[in-house]
Amino acid sequence: MNLLSEIERVFPPRVISLLRRIGEIAEDRGQNVYLVGGVVRDIFLGVKNLDIDISIEGEGIEFARELARQLTGWVKAETRFGTAIVTFRGLPKVDVATCRREYYHSPGALPEVISSSIKNDLYRRDFTINAMAVKLNPARIGELVDFFGGRSDLKKGVVRSLHNRSFLDDPTRIFRAVRFAVRYNFCIETDTESLIKEATGRVIFDEITIERVRDELVHIFNEESVQQAIKKMAELHELKFIHPGIKLNPETETFLGELEEVISWFQSSFPGEKIKKWLSYFIALLDELTIDEAKITLKRFHFSEKQTKEAVRMKKSASGRLAALGRKESKPSEIYRQLRGLSVELLLFLMAKARGTARQRILLYLTKLRHVRLTISGEDLRKAGLSPGPEFATILNNMLLTKLDGCLETREDELIYVNSYLKEQRLKLSKLV
Repeated sequence: MNLLSEIERVFPPRVISLLRRIGEIAEDRGQNVYLVGGVVRDIFLGVKNLDIDISIEGEGIEFARELARQLTGWVKAETRFGTAIVTFRGLPKVDVATCRREYYHSPGALPEVISSSIKNDLYRRDFTINAMAVKLNPARIGELVDFFGGRSDLKKGVVRSLHNRSFLDDPTRIFRAVRFAVRYNFCIETDTESLIKEATGRVIFDEITIERVRDELVHIFNEESVQQAIKKMAELHELKFIHPGIKLNPETETFLGELEEVISWFQSSFPGEKIKKWLSYFIALLDELTIDEAKITLKRFHFSEKQTKEAVRMKKSASGRLAALGRKESKPSEIYRQLRGLSVELLLFLMAKARGTARQRILLYLTKLRHVRLTISGEDLRKAGLSPGPEFATILNNMLLTKLDGCLETREDELIYVNSYLKEQRLKLSKLV
């Protein structure tokens, strides 16, 4: 099967030219070169993907350097694995790898690699749908290489591992299987699912691999149907790798459904505002844990100190905040005091937990209150006769709270507020004298 017409339909002309040039350089060097991995899968699915991964039968790093020389790019090489990244101006980066076989001395360990053929290179990959290649050499450009039935599994909607040791060689694949299944609405093939369950009973993630686990979780929690993904992770006994105390009970499922709706609302309402969607879900899964358990888990997965403090602070204060936000009478300034300083990710987590009046007030904060700004600045305070210092922050904060309650509508109102403050301070000083 030849995919050249599909490639020309999916990629812009500048990328087509880049792929043709890659094939020509390989041909001149007497090497075979292949487009590999997820980009080939996505050509079949009609998904735009400019992650250009190529594999070379022969020396990959030297090929990368020649590609960079001819197209004026820059090379970053990793000699241990025979890989390199070539970057250009105005073109996607190209990941270059030497076709190789991999040997794992223990589950999750970094592999020992040796140069090999394209067939062995594809066999070391995670799933059949990701183990296809397209030849780029000029005489055979576009030719599909599919030793393991990836195209057939794509048609069937199946995630299938390539061999029985797949999840022991690289245990992070147990999460990746869920990610691909949920992303494409595929099913995990029966034997593959059995292998995952077997691996979850044998695998122990250590400090070397925990960041790779975190990366996979981030990918999963950034997918569209996160609730479905977490449900599948629970079925495959994968949640214990986050913390053994995490259970997917009906209450947690309902909460995750609320969170999915809230995040979807936010993304459609504020399309230009990027959020760490994954962070809201990670914190949601820790909701039933104790504060100490949550703190240890966050540190174990190398969350930043700021993220850890924010999440722990939220666990401690969530019920109190929601109670305060649910009171009958609550000025905008009081809502602002309860919610300011919280990241959007934590606000969405809190909104998913909230009901009735409390949820409406978080909605008000997200859509309006957090965007309220003063028109005057510290420079205006200086001109009015105030000396720079901590007092500046106090005045500006009090003024903002007053403005939130609708008492300051114009710049003139704000300047009048400042002058009133100054008169009050002078009066206090005169009484002291």
